[in-house]
Amino acid sequence: MDSLASAVTVFLICSAIVVIAGVNLARYGDELAEKTGWGKLWVGTILVAVSTSLPELTFNISAVWLEKSPGLALGNVFGANMINVFVIALVALVFGIRNLFGSQGRETDILVKTGIALVAVAAVAGASGDFKLGPTSLGTLLIAALYIWGMRRVYQAGRTEMHLEDIPAPRGGARKAWIGFGLASLAVIVAARYLAASAHSIADLTGIGASFIGVLLVSIVTTLPEGSVSVAAAFRRSYGIAMGNVYGSCAFNVFIFSIADFFQPDVPLLRAMEGAHYAAAAAALILMSMGYFILGSCKTKRMALGRVLTPAIPVLYVGALYVVFQLAR
Repeated sequence: MDSLASAVTVFLICSAIVVIAGVNLARYGDELAEKTGWGKLWVGTILVAVSTSLPELTFNISAVWLEKSPGLALGNVFGANMINVFVIALVALVFGIRNLFGSQGRETDILVKTGIALVAVAAVAGASGDFKLGPTSLGTLLIAALYIWGMRRVYQAGRTEMHLEDIPAPRGGARKAWIGFGLASLAVIVAARYLAASAHSIADLTGIGASFIGVLLVSIVTTLPEGSVSVAAAFRRSYGIAMGNVYGSCAFNVFIFSIADFFQPDVPLLRAMEGAHYAAAAAALILMSMGYFILGSCKTKRMALGRVLTPAIPVLYVGALYVVFQLAR
């Protein structure tokens, strides 16, 4: 794209398409999930979280494969995880910290730990240089293995804690939901390709840096579906879906590295990490860990003071954005 005006116009149009399609993905994903008979946290962790993370998945593949801009992909993932925790903190402040965090079981604890561990593995792999193993790399293979193992443990823990009568029975008639889900997915795939192209052009034309564009602008757009689902779930008092959606998305976002790495055959994707990416990864790690301490504070009296971390999350998020911006200049 030759001009900043045209790049911004395409970015805004594609952003609107991604948001509308993403919200519909979440709606149809939730509808499909209700017909499967799965538990609420598992629904939020897998089906809803993956569907709302489809914009990140398609954007990152486009950024790496078509735009040759791994910095955008890396910034988008770490920035999206930062925003996810920022959103869940705001939801907790509005709907009640104990309401959101206090009703969670052991499966939530496992899910949060898995998300934190995935970010840590990605940062360590990037810092160590990583190396290729055929079409993938050691770092992304470890990420994929940890994600699959963690999701299996979440599912097992959720089923163990549910009483037989609490497991919802599957419902039929999912054809319309599958069609809607497929159409929304197609819209996201097409729009995300041009979203990546316009974001790459904006980074080049403004000189701000692809890492910051990914952390701020693109991550805000691609996480709007997650935010809308979390708020809607909180209004319905489906706090398991809200937590599962946020931390499930955080985990799946990092898992996306293992997929996008196939589309960069020459060098490992994580080797492209720069100072701004490490700052964003550190911020995501700290914010997600703060969420874990808040979760613990609602379970034991000796950790009760941990709840004061909730209003600190938005402040830290803004401060982290400033640091990332300075490093990306």
